Amino acid sequence: MKTDKFVKLIRYMSGIPKSIYVNFRLLPFKQAIYLPIMVSRKTKLQSLSGRAHIDKIKTGIIRIGFGGTDMLDYRYDRPIIKITGDIYFKGKAKIAIGAKLLVNGELHIGNNFSITGDTQIICSKKISIGNDVMIAWQSIIMDTDQHAIYNENKEIINEDKEITIGNNVWIGARSFILKGSVVKDGCIIGANTTITKSFENEYSIIAGNPPRVLKESVTWQH
Repeated sequence: MKTDKFVKLIRYMSGIPKSIYVNFRLLPFKQAIYLPIMVSRKTKLQSLSGRAHIDKIKTGIIRIGFGGTDMLDYRYDRPIIKITGDIYFKGKAKIAIGAKLLVNGELHIGNNFSITGDTQIICSKKISIGNDVMIAWQSIIMDTDQHAIYNENKEIINEDKEITIGNNVWIGARSFILKGSVVKDGCIIGANTTITKSFENEYSIIAGNPPRVLKESVTWQH
């Protein structure tokens, strides 16, 4: 246990120089000096031309590139950050090793948010994520197709569409939450499920391809 704590401390300490850079690029000076965003030294910074907005300023309240599942290796898995739009944090967030954040639009993240590792969030328009949301490894959340498709009149037929994820949602491993999706409060998305539309059911298990509601009136523990 003592060895594990020592290793974690070394990883946090080694990330301080990069964390300083990230904070002062994304935040106003009076917030950046508190270092609310901590990133691991292994984090790849593709672009930081956008802005971060944090409701509660506290040192290390947002952690990127630390911790995660035992199936990921800190030596080989690295986070990637590209913030050219706006990212909003409502509170504490843990974004583990291997995660990728590519934000060109507006990404809103609620309090007590966690990614267990190796998940991608690609935001070109707007993605809203509620409080107490957990996303398992190798999932993808994206509000865009990334490449335009045109009809015979040269009109784009695959516009970006917003994604809304409610409070207390658990997204299982290798799931896809694609543009136009709505996941209501308290839902569990089964592993390897692809969501492409709005589900109006709250506190339900949604799984399968095509996805369907398997059980209602459920709860889960974060």
